[in-house]
Amino acid sequence: MRARTHTEIYRPFRGAISASAARASTLAWSGVRVGFKRKLPMLFLFAIPLIATIVGAFQIQLKFDALSKELSFITADDADVQAKMANQFVANGLAELLGSVEQIILTTLGTLQFFVVLAMGWYGTGLIAEDKRLRAHLLYFARPITRWTYLRGKLGTVLFWGSCVVVGPVTVMCGTAVFASPEWSFLTDRWQLILKLEGYALLWVVVHALLVLAVSSVCRLRNQALAGLFGIYFLMSIAGELLAWLFDSANWRLLSLVRNFERLSEALFGIASGEVTWGLEASLWALAAFCGLCLVVLDAQIKKMELGR
Repeated sequence: MRARTHTEIYRPFRGAISASAARASTLAWSGVRVGFKRKLPMLFLFAIPLIATIVGAFQIQLKFDALSKELSFITADDADVQAKMANQFVANGLAELLGSVEQIILTTLGTLQFFVVLAMGWYGTGLIAEDKRLRAHLLYFARPITRWTYLRGKLGTVLFWGSCVVVGPVTVMCGTAVFASPEWSFLTDRWQLILKLEGYALLWVVVHALLVLAVSSVCRLRNQALAGLFGIYFLMSIAGELLAWLFDSANWRLLSLVRNFERLSEALFGIASGEVTWGLEASLWALAAFCGLCLVVLDAQIKKMELGR
C-alpha cells in the first residue's frame, strides 16, 4: 500500500445563507410534475370538466348565432315574410332560453363544484400530509427555506390544478364569447364582465386551496385528508341549512362556502337565487374569516414541522 497525503486547503465560508423567493416556485413546480406522472387519475378528474367546458362553449356559440339569426337548421326564404318572422321568433326564443353569457358560465361552474373539489383535493391533500408521513419536511427545512416559502410553494401547486378546472374553463368560454360576438363586441363592450368572471374564478380557487392545505396539514395520510376535506366541505353546507331551518334565519347559511359565493355572484353579475338575503359585506367577512382560520391552522402546523415535530 502507498500512503497518500491530502493537501487540499479548506477556506471558511464567508457568504450569507438566505431564503430566496424563487424557492417557492421550485416547490410548486415539483408538486405539479409529480401530478403529471399519474395519467389515469388525470384522465378521470379532467374529462368531465373538459366536457362541461365544451358544452358551455357550444351554448355560448349557439346563443350568438341565434342573436345574429344564423341558425344553420333554419332555412327560410328572405322573400317570405312569415318565414322571416318565424326565424326571428325561434332565434329570440332560443337566445332567451340559453340565458346570458354569465349565466351559462356560472351554471357550468355550479355543475362542476363536486369535480373541482375532487380534483383540488386529489392533488392537494397529500402535499403536506405525505411530507409529514415520510418526514420529508426535515429535508426541506434543513435548507434556507422559511415556513411561508414552504406554504407558498404548496399553495402554488394547488392553485395550478384548481386553475385548470375553474379558471381554464372560464377563460375558454369567455374566449368563445369574444370570437362568436360580432366584431368582438363582447371584448370591447363587456370587458369588465370578463375581468369579473376571471376574478370570481380565481377567488374561488384561492379560498378552496387554503381549505385543502389546512386539512392536509392536520392529517398524516392522504386518504384521511381527502375524506376530511369532503366531510368539512359538505358538513358546512348541511349545518348552515339545518341551523337556518331550525332558527328560521337565513344568516346561518353564511357557514356554507357555496352560499357565500352565490351571494358574491349576485353582487357581481346580478343573478339572484332568491335564497340569499344577507348583505354582500357579511359574505366577504365570512370568507375572510374562513381564509384567516385556514392560515392560522397552516401556520401552527408548519411551525411544528419546522421544529422537527
